[in-house]
Amino acid sequence: MHSRLSRLPALFLSAFLQLAPLLRVASTEATAVASPLVAVLRWIAGATAVAGSFHAVSAATGLTFTGANTGTNGVAFPGARASILSGRYGAAQSYSATALPPGITLSIQGVFTGRPTKSGIYKTFVTGWQESNKSGNSYTAPALTFTIFDPPPVAPVITQPPAPLTVTEGQPASFSVTATGTPAPTFQWLFKNAPIQGAISAQFQIAKTTLGSDGNYAVIALNSGGSVTSAPVALTIIPAAKPVVITNQPVGLTVKEGGTAAFNVGVTGTAPITYQWTFNTATLLNETNATLTLSNVSTNQAGTYQVRVANSVTNLLSDAVTLTVTPRPVVGPFSLSQPGVQGGQVSFSFPVVAGVAYEVEYRDSLGLANWSVLTNVAPPAAAGTATVTDTVGAGPRFYHVTATPQ
Repeated sequence: MHSRLSRLPALFLSAFLQLAPLLRVASTEATAVASPLVAVLRWIAGATAVAGSFHAVSAATGLTFTGANTGTNGVAFPGARASILSGRYGAAQSYSATALPPGITLSIQGVFTGRPTKSGIYKTFVTGWQESNKSGNSYTAPALTFTIFDPPPVAPVITQPPAPLTVTEGQPASFSVTATGTPAPTFQWLFKNAPIQGAISAQFQIAKTTLGSDGNYAVIALNSGGSVTSAPVALTIIPAAKPVVITNQPVGLTVKEGGTAAFNVGVTGTAPITYQWTFNTATLLNETNATLTLSNVSTNQAGTYQVRVANSVTNLLSDAVTLTVTPRPVVGPFSLSQPGVQGGQVSFSFPVVAGVAYEVEYRDSLGLANWSVLTNVAPPAAAGTATVTDTVGAGPRFYHVTATPQ
């Protein structure tokens, strides 16, 4: 009721202003006589219009902005304040806003703060609230324009350059760089001074390296303010260990008793490569080379031989091969043609085996240290009997026959 009464003086003024033209018309044009009804209607219409105008003024919302409505992308926004006064509800007690520049906030007290994150022109609408907790009647002011500028460019500076790497072939390799600048720099990685297609971020990774990945790498950081290239760093690729492969298997052997047997294995692969020979699956001590040599073999060394080869990647067992040992032939029995002869010639016979040579030795006393060679019997083509003749003195003579496989 009070607000209605407060409008009465304005209504009277409005009525007067509406009637003034009528008075002027009546005074200047004496021949024109206005109908009292027309005059009253005009007065009522004018008063109503003025009353509406007064209501609009009294309810108008005004925005007062204190501070700058411009800022720089990435730079802290200088504190600015909004205040709203409504002709109907008075000064706003709390505030909210829509369509603010990204990174800018409006506090409930109406203070703009923050750090813009995107350049551009933004039309922001600020709403004032009748109560301090953004409640009660609200009234939105006309749009407030904010302009956020791009910052002046600053050439890139590399603060953490890439570091050299050493990896094993097949493993991943990853480089990284850190750089500052305005606007934020982009990157281009180089390999042996040539751009790497698609390598345009602060990190560069090779998922699976090869020997061809070995070399120098660098990175360019660039923006509208300029560019800078890092010092080259080396990526060293250690060749991956290759598995052991047996290229030449041992081969079985047949040797005569007293002879020499040698087994060999051929392998490829990344060193170090170890070897361990076995005999009838039992480990042969100290036999850890690619070649196994057996000297003066005996019949009890006949059997199965294998070798285990290994490196950091694989562990393999070779084929099992057989060593066959041919025993020495048995010499004898002897047959003397003239047993007990004293002086003159004596002959004796003994069986021989094909392919075996025989050496006949003698001495006149068993106390002598050495035997003397009497004769050699060439290896016969077939088994048979060999006869040896000797001239002896009056004393005894002893004979010794050695069979030598050929």
